[in-house]
Formats: sequence, structure tokens, C-alpha cells
Amino acid sequence: MPNRVRGAADAGGVVTTVAPSRVAGFATVGAESVRRTQRVAIVTTNFWPERTGISQTVGEFAQFLAGHGVDVSVATALPYYPEWRIWDGYRSAFWRTDRQTRLTIRRTWHFVSPEPSTITRLLHEFTLSLFGAPRILQAIWGADTVYIVSPGLSYAFTGMLLSKLMRRRTVLIVKDVMPDAAIALGMLRNRFLIGVSRALARWIYRWADEIHTLGEGMRRRITRDVDASKVRIVPDTIDGAELKPVAPDANEFRRRYVPPGTFAVLHTGNMGQKQDLDLLLRTATRYKDDPGVQFYVFGDGAAKERFLRTRDELRLKNVAHHPLQDRGMLRHMLSGADVVLISQLPEVVDIVVPSKLLTALGAGATIVAACATESETARLVRDSGGGIVIPASDDEALYRAIEQIRRWEVDATQMRRRAREFALARFERGAVYGPLLQQHLA
Repeated sequence: MPNRVRGAADAGGVVTTVAPSRVAGFATVGAESVRRTQRVAIVTTNFWPERTGISQTVGEFAQFLAGHGVDVSVATALPYYPEWRIWDGYRSAFWRTDRQTRLTIRRTWHFVSPEPSTITRLLHEFTLSLFGAPRILQAIWGADTVYIVSPGLSYAFTGMLLSKLMRRRTVLIVKDVMPDAAIALGMLRNRFLIGVSRALARWIYRWADEIHTLGEGMRRRITRDVDASKVRIVPDTIDGAELKPVAPDANEFRRRYVPPGTFAVLHTGNMGQKQDLDLLLRTATRYKDDPGVQFYVFGDGAAKERFLRTRDELRLKNVAHHPLQDRGMLRHMLSGADVVLISQLPEVVDIVVPSKLLTALGAGATIVAACATESETARLVRDSGGGIVIPASDDEALYRAIEQIRRWEVDATQMRRRAREFALARFERGAVYGPLLQQHLA
């Protein structure tokens, strides 16, 4: 957690200073080419120090800009994800400000429940939007460009409305297509709420001066409501050096968790509904009597307790669960596992692109993607030549894929090489965010 320092506090909050190397896991870099200070605001429900999902990717974007001389001001929530409870060390503050060179993070208290439902999610967004509005105004005051991140429709709507009232250039970053994602996953069923959510999404799309999204499928959905000319694909990114594969003899994941001679199947990150962790449990049942194959789940999230309860009911001794690890351990895990599982429900087609897929590709993992065959995830794995795509929720297909790799019926070494080369060519951070940085410096 950041260290508290003496200084003026926001009303009801705390001012902290954060070491540069801690923010989003990256140290700042020089900014020799900057002619004058540019100011950018980011409005997002999730941010560093949360370690999964949009928190990580938006944090990386903010740190990239700040590291190259842009002043970045972030309006966000007190950290709560993926545990769905406000973190220890943050609960006493209503408003809190964390500061680092060229990066200011303004956090707001909000309601959150460890058992998220439609009602509790709505309360979460409503309280964050209500109490966070003054913080959003502080963040966008003096900004040249405002980035609004979705999901978080009501918070994004509040940010967009305030930004347009202040006549700021506003870019909408769509990480999940909402409310389509919530509807497809059965998280939003009330017709009235669906109608309101769709109206909010249309207003946000139309008010935005520019829209960034992660893939072609998501772009097609968004252009149903707005002109295609203002929607561009800006994928999530990787740091190739950070994800450099680790040789087996130096691999900490293998040393700490995997007994010699064990075939390790790994799932890491958010444990939510769309990750379809039941698939992993059904497949592990097939290996109940085979000690040579073990399943490792590192993560937290809304589905964690149900996952652990089901595992125990099935008496699956071959499924181990561990908390999320420090960022430095990620490359050891992804390159050290024999299979990295990327699983999605069949309904997840063109509403999201999982950031964990890009990190797995960047680390040269052996990927098995269980997903809809027409999804963005499937397309990326096929295009990379760095993994195996199987039908979503099909445990028999996952069993066959594991056996193919285990018995060397496919060239896993070649797949790992192709995966990393593809990721470095398509998603390296400087190449993706460099053009955006030049716009701010122009």
C-alpha cells in the first residue's frame, strides 16, 4: 500500500505520495521530447493498485503518458476489485488523493457488496457517480483531453456530461460493450433497466468526440449507434521486456508450486461469471485419478467462493487455489505452466477482449482458448498461431487439447514462439500508445 505522508488532505480524505515504480507496475521514463506540459484526465471506475482487468490496463496507459511528460489526473473509486470490498487501508477515507510525479489519483468512497447482484451493482455505480462528481470536476479542470472509460455506465455518463459541459475534447474508451455484456451474461434482465442502460450507452457514444475500443467485433457493435469514422481500434498493450519467458531451471512458479514431473494447467486473474471456471472443474474431474496433471487457479472475484465450494464438494485434490501474485511473478507463471487456459462462456463473442490473453501471448504461453469460435479471443489465437481454440464450455474438448500437448502431438515450443512474436508485433506498448502520445504533444 502507498505510504502516507504529511500534507493537506482533501475533505474527508487522505493525501499520499506513491513511489514512481509502484504505479501500474512500471517505472517512469524520460520525456525529453516534450515542448510544453499537456494535461489529460482519465475517468474510470477501476484503477491501480487493483491488479486485474481494466484496472491494470488503464493504469498502464496512465503511466505511459505520465512517464512521457503528460500531466495525468485520474478520477476513480477506492480500490475494491476483484474482491468486491473496499481494500484495507482505504476504508477510513471518503475522498483520498494519491500523488506521483505527473500522476494524481482522486478516489471516492462508494457502496460495494462482496456478493454482487443487479441491485448492489446499481448502488455501487450510483454512489460512485453521486459522490464522485466533484472529484471528476477536479480531474478534468484544466485538462486538454478527457478519457472516459467504460464499463461503469452511470459513472461514464457522469464523466461525459461534466466533460462536455466544460467543453473538453472527450475520448470514450470501451473495454466492455455495455450493457450488451451484462445482458448476454444474464446479469441484467429487467426490461426497464435494460432500456435505461441502452439509452445511457447511446448518449455516451454520441457525445464522445472519439471512441477507442479493443477489437473489430466490438467496433461493429458500437457503430450500430454512431458513425464508424469516429471509432478506432486501440488494443490493450504489453511490455515485452516485463513478460520475457523464464527458463524452467529459474522458474519460480515451477519451483514453488509444481512438483517435478507434473503437467500444470493454469488459470490466473479475475474469477468472475464470464470466465466459466466450471469448465476447469469438470475437466479436473476427468483427471481425478491421474496425479500427473494438476490445475492451478490464481485469482479472486465474485465467483471465487462458489468455485471453491464446488471444488470441495467434488473432492478435487488436483485443483489448487492461490491469491493473486505480485506482477513480477506473472511471467514465471505464464511461461512456466504447461497449459494456460483462457475460458469464456459461449455468450461472450464480440463484447470483450480479455487482457489476460494478450499477456499470455506476450509471455510465450501454451494457450488453450475455450471460447465461441467466432469471438475476438478465438480470432486472435488463430491469427497468432500460438494456441489451440476449442468450443466454449466443452470439457471433453479441453481434455483432448491437454492430452495433445501432454503427449507432444502438437509442437508446443513452436506455438510459444509464435505467440510471443505475434504479441510483440501487435501489442507492444510504445507502438500502440505512441501515436496517442504524439497527438498530445503536437
